[in-house]
Amino acid sequence: MFDTKRFLAEKFKDPYSLVAFLRAYKAPEPKEETVRKWFTRGSVPSEWLPVLIAYLEIDECSPVSIVSYLEAQ
Repeated sequence: MFDTKRFLAEKFKDPYSLVAFLRAYKAPEPKEETVRKWFTRGSVPSEWLPVLIAYLEIDECSPVSIVSYLEAQ
């Protein structure tokens, strides 16, 4: 399983920061209330996770590894 809660917390800190991050890149952005639910539920819709990872790669100028967020079942 993918530890979405930890991914969000480590990469974006909180919902406001995630929305601000996307806004800084003029990227598509969900409503802050929607992002708040992602943090609460520990779940990001499948159409948004690649967007987040892609903009992280742009920001970090390198591929973003998500291996450390995989957990054994």
